Amino acid sequence: MNKRLKLQAHAKINLFLEVLGKRQDGYHEIETVMQEIGLADTLEIEESGSTAGDKGIELTCTDPDLPSNEGNLVWKAAKLFQEELRINRGVRINLKKSIPVGAGLGGGSSDAATVLKGLDTLWRTGIGNERLMEMASRLGSDVPFFILGGTAVCRGRGERVNPLKVSSGYHDYYYTLLYPGIKISTAIVYNNLKIDLTKSCKDVNLLFAALETGNAASLGQLLFNRLEAVAFGLYPELQEIKTLLESYRPCGVLLSGSGSCIYGLYETRREAEETGLELKRKGFDKVYITQPLLREEES
Repeated sequence: MNKRLKLQAHAKINLFLEVLGKRQDGYHEIETVMQEIGLADTLEIEESGSTAGDKGIELTCTDPDLPSNEGNLVWKAAKLFQEELRINRGVRINLKKSIPVGAGLGGGSSDAATVLKGLDTLWRTGIGNERLMEMASRLGSDVPFFILGGTAVCRGRGERVNPLKVSSGYHDYYYTLLYPGIKISTAIVYNNLKIDLTKSCKDVNLLFAALETGNAASLGQLLFNRLEAVAFGLYPELQEIKTLLESYRPCGVLLSGSGSCIYGLYETRREAEETGLELKRKGFDKVYITQPLLREEES
């Protein structure tokens, strides 16, 4: 009997994102607070015997616009795991997409991290989170966060991940996410970012305090994304969508990552769902109601 796993790869939103400068390696130095949320892709991972001279990786995906070969981060994650652990067994992966692509929700990064964790479980390698995160950092800046999940501050180019303490009440809040169908390239947004070194950087510590106390109004006022103005300059319709979301009186509204998903924070499910219904009445079909998630060891 072949071994098989069925796993959820959860999305993230950014509660805070500041760009501190440009690094010598070409990346940007950032400080960001990421929050894992309930919206998720599904991955089915199954051992498929010997690699027989090649990598033996078979990938199928429900999104026809995504590659099913080495161009997909999922495939790269499987190959990296095989090579690092010197495993000569093949793997069959089916990826069912629910997280929109090019939305700033980290779907591809989460899928890749889930493959690393899944293969660790499937092949009982027991390598631990530190080694998994080191591998994850080679796949992409957001990938290490998804090894731990939950709520964390990420620094460097995103690969230095530190979990945050949050109030138990915070996990009772809801997010209404709106994906407007615009796929945004992270590279294009960063390339259009003008870093003003004379400007003072936003202090993330106030957000840390709001997460610990669990005050939704304070948290909503402290949501911040340095990339938001850049994305709005490139796609002015996003500013209109943010203004629309603000009219439904959430605690706060923000663009996630480099976009294009915009979310509103609500204290109750009822408020989040009512906003979702109003958005659908206005013709937006990609609307998601979701909650923040705990780290696995906390849940």
